[in-house]
Amino acid sequence: MSEWPAAESYRDRTVLVTGGLGFIGLNLVAALHAVGTHIRILGRSWPPTSGIYGPLLQDAMFVKGDLRDETVVAEAVRGVDVVFNLAGKAGPAASNAAPFEDLDVNCRGQLVLLEACRQIAPEATVVFPSSRLVYKPTHDLPVRETAPTGPLSIYGAHKLAGEHYHEIYLRLYGLKTVVLRITNPYGRFQRSEQKSYGIINWFIHLAVSDDSLPVYGDGAQLRDYVHVEDVVRAFLLAGVSPAAIGNIFNIGGGEPTSFRGMAEMIVSAAGRGSVRTVPWPRDAATVETGDFAADITSVKETLGWHPTIPLRQGIEDVVEQYERMSDGAAGSGRALP
Repeated sequence: MSEWPAAESYRDRTVLVTGGLGFIGLNLVAALHAVGTHIRILGRSWPPTSGIYGPLLQDAMFVKGDLRDETVVAEAVRGVDVVFNLAGKAGPAASNAAPFEDLDVNCRGQLVLLEACRQIAPEATVVFPSSRLVYKPTHDLPVRETAPTGPLSIYGAHKLAGEHYHEIYLRLYGLKTVVLRITNPYGRFQRSEQKSYGIINWFIHLAVSDDSLPVYGDGAQLRDYVHVEDVVRAFLLAGVSPAAIGNIFNIGGGEPTSFRGMAEMIVSAAGRGSVRTVPWPRDAATVETGDFAADITSVKETLGWHPTIPLRQGIEDVVEQYERMSDGAAGSGRALP
């Protein structure tokens, strides 16, 4: 990843990445590592299963533990300047099947982190990744941050609750918080042991394996796919920009594409694989939002952020990366399209 505009702001600062061994977390760690940031990672597993991450993690301080453990979280936040608050469970269909587990991790865990920051690191900026899944399904596209919310999943409801927690800690205690509503991210560092996969990453894995890509229904539903390097840039700008504090920003690719069109683009880029039409699985149909495209005007005007990697270019880049991989890090599984 080339150096971003706010890179100098992170040199010699201390940054905590909760869930730092996850998909977005590893990409954030890579960007921070490149500019000499003092990196802390809070996570439940160490070491990671793949040795390819070694160079990124060799200088990081790892705090092993759960986001719900108050003692561990207090240790992790002490003296930090920025917190990228990524830890949590993912998956809308899975959350509906296990609502209490999702509640405990994605709500109680967020409160533990925010309380620790309030008490121990009150000057830190906390950036929280929310989701497009907080919005009420609508035909009025693109969707602005002021659009009505109305999640179809427990996961979306808990993401919305997490947003409110961060807003409350800003209003009551002056904690500097920022919320990013991310659309459908894809890119490198999708780990094989993760069970909730970005749909593009999973489809690329299938294509390079010369397998078929299942498209639900007619595949006409629009999605807003954003490359993880662009997502990382948004996080990094939000973490050091005074203008970001207290805001909610959509982070999308700016290039709505049909689900079937995305799948066909992957098959074309990989030069193998095929697209097949399948009925909607019941769990996925329950949380299907219909067409979605994010209005990213606010983040453009406030932070100067905009997506830089077109979808076709991004897919070709990830296909090339997957073809080079020898450790199976691409993974398999099913994700909400």
